[in-house]
This record gives sequence, structure tokens and C-alpha cells, in this order.
Amino acid sequence: MKLRYFIGAIGAAAVLATTPSLAADPVTVKIGSFTPPKAAYLQKIIIPFLRTVEKDSGGEVAFKEFWGGALIRSPRKQWEGVMNKIQDAAQVLPAYTPKLFPDFTIFALPYTFRNTGSAEAAVAIWKMYEAGHLGGLEKVHVFGVYTNDNSGMHLNRKISSLADIKGLKFRVPGKAEADVVKKLGGTPVGMSIRQVAESLNRGVIQGALAGWSALGTFRITPLIKSHIDIPLGVRTFILAMHKDVYNRLGSKARDALARHGGLKLSKAMGNYYEADGRRLRADPGERTVVRLTQKDHDRLYNDIFKAYHTEWIAKNKDGQRKYAALQSILKDLRAGQ
Repeated sequence: MKLRYFIGAIGAAAVLATTPSLAADPVTVKIGSFTPPKAAYLQKIIIPFLRTVEKDSGGEVAFKEFWGGALIRSPRKQWEGVMNKIQDAAQVLPAYTPKLFPDFTIFALPYTFRNTGSAEAAVAIWKMYEAGHLGGLEKVHVFGVYTNDNSGMHLNRKISSLADIKGLKFRVPGKAEADVVKKLGGTPVGMSIRQVAESLNRGVIQGALAGWSALGTFRITPLIKSHIDIPLGVRTFILAMHKDVYNRLGSKARDALARHGGLKLSKAMGNYYEADGRRLRADPGERTVVRLTQKDHDRLYNDIFKAYHTEWIAKNKDGQRKYAALQSILKDLRAGQ
């Protein structure tokens, strides 16, 4: 009898082992951003990326989207929201919390990235992250990095030269950008990009230091009459998921994130903003664009901004090593490697 029951138990176990099990409920990941739901980069890249990861995970993960600040409105609070698990994943802008992410200030150094900056910056920043040069991210899984295009200066009045900004108030996202505005003769006012349109309209500020691509997203463009096209550094965005949530994902979900995220996603975002930045600079409509000569650019770099690079190296932990690593990555990228 015992033998018969034992054999029967083995047979039942074998049947269970070979019978397809019902799929477990997917891990739901609440992902948020302060940018509007209709932002082109969300519609064209991020949302399709989420759907692809969901599909390739075999149902192991489902993203619940909270765009437009639905969970956390302030750009400055996105990281805090992930740490407090109000949202599981988010688009984080280190410029708003430079004390938490001092390494990222290197990418805001003027004259670091060529052209509109976005394409080579996205790849370079991902490689810097992979090499362990960017601290402060131990509690999250990073599945992409990207930047807007090189920041310029955008004003609600007509100007004809860089000298015309003297004494005018400019929105800046952080301290590094505030120092740049001061050196150029303007007065920096710290605020998030969401506040710029209203502040320009009310006369609180007369301009903004921002990437060109951000102007349309946050409805700033109709208020702008002039631009100054100077490569004043890029603002980095991190696509991050809390490690506790990432650790709950199944192997297929992790594989899907790795396969479609990382360098692949970063490149896609970088190329998008590169093209957008080029388009906006080439076709400003009725707005004036102050374009500097190469001689003017050389003077600005040598007289003002070269010292910023030297100062960054001196002030930041392992500054020389990290600065050299970035320059080496950029050299390889520009050589086509």
C-alpha cells in the first residue's frame, strides 16, 4: 500500500512539473515624470519602450504611468519620490539636487559637448555610469540616461549681442548654471522649468538658461523673442527604478529591461534630442538668434569657461580621473569608435 501511494505521489508530482503553470501576477511598476503626457519624447520613445519591455517580459512586469506630475509635480522631488516609494521609477534630473549627485555637474560644463550635444552626451554619460564614475545611484537600477540639447539663453525681448543680457534675470536649474549666468553678466534665479512660462509672462525673469527642446514641451516658445546659441552644457536625465522594485522582477523582465534599455535606450533619446535641437536652431521662425563667431567662442572658452573645467577637477572627488575618463570617451566617440 505504502509503495503504491509513494509511486502515485511521484506520478502526480511529475504531472504538475510538466503542466504549464498559470502565470503569476505581473509586478506593477509605477513610473512617473513631471513632463506633460503629450511630450514628444514620451510618445515616440519612452512609452513604446515600456510596451516593448512588458511584451518581452512575458507578462512579468506592467508599467502604470503617471505623467505630467500626477504623483509628484515638482521636478526637484522626483528622486525623493522614488526613495519614499511614492513612485517606483522616474525621470530624475540631478541638476536639481547637485549635493546628491555632484559627479553629474561635469556634464553641465560649457563647451564640453559638440553640436547640439545630445547624441554624444547620452552615449558618454552611459559609458561613464557603466565605468562606475557616477556616484549616488546605489539605491536604484538605472535603465537609461539622456540629456536635452546644449543649453542656450532664451529671452522675452529682442537683443542683438551677448552684451545685451547684462543685468537681466535668467532662470537656472542649479548652482552650476547660476555661476555661468553670473559670469556672462546676467542675474540667476533658481526655479524649475515648469515655472518659466508664467515667470516670463509676469516679468519675474526676462530669460531662461535651458535646452532648446524644453521650450516647446513647457509652452515657453510663444514668449521667446531672442535666443543666444552658446553650448552652455547639458542637463542629464536618469531613468531609474528603485532597487527594491527591480529585485522583485522576474528574470524575463530584467532581461527585457537590459535588452531594450541601457545604451540602446540612451542612444535613442540622445539622437531624438540631437535632431530636435538642430531643427530648432535652424528654423527659429521670427525669433532672433544671436550666433557667435568662432573667434567669440574661443574667447569665451579661454577667458571664462576654461577655468570652470579646471575648477571642477579640483573641487570634486577623483576629479582628474573622472574628467580624463570623460575626455577619453569623447575622443573615442569622435574618432568613430
